[in-house]
Amino acid sequence: MNSDQRDVTSSCRIRIDKEGKWFFEGNEIINPMVLRTFCDALEMDKQGRYRIVIRNEVCYIEVEDTPFVVSAIRGDPHCGLYVRLNTMKTYPLDPENLCIGKDNVLYMILPDGMKVRFSRPAYYSLALMMEEDDSGNIVLKIGDMIHAIFP
Repeated sequence: MNSDQRDVTSSCRIRIDKEGKWFFEGNEIINPMVLRTFCDALEMDKQGRYRIVIRNEVCYIEVEDTPFVVSAIRGDPHCGLYVRLNTMKTYPLDPENLCIGKDNVLYMILPDGMKVRFSRPAYYSLALMMEEDDSGNIVLKIGDMIHAIFP
């Protein structure tokens, strides 16, 4: 935190649950403009803590798993797949950046290095596109490429 920034964490009490829902003092934040502002202002500090920085104020927030969640899969395996986040941003799905975490939760690393969790509906949509190869490995075909999905 810069010396010209004021820490307002004690008064902001914001948290994000594992499904990507934002809460202020236990109440879900549903105003889309407020959510967009907070999402755009969210960053990770050098210690790996998440914080919202708006002008000269900093609010460290509690994040249960990842701040952003893959809410949907777009496209098709023949032409290319995309992930849509709970922020409404869309990114190409790169199978090389997929990983499976604790309790078989699927994650993807975005181009900026941020890790995002797949929601159940997005996970199931992608799982329907996966196949088992002759060796028993789970694979995802995108175009002419076959990508193994490892735990």
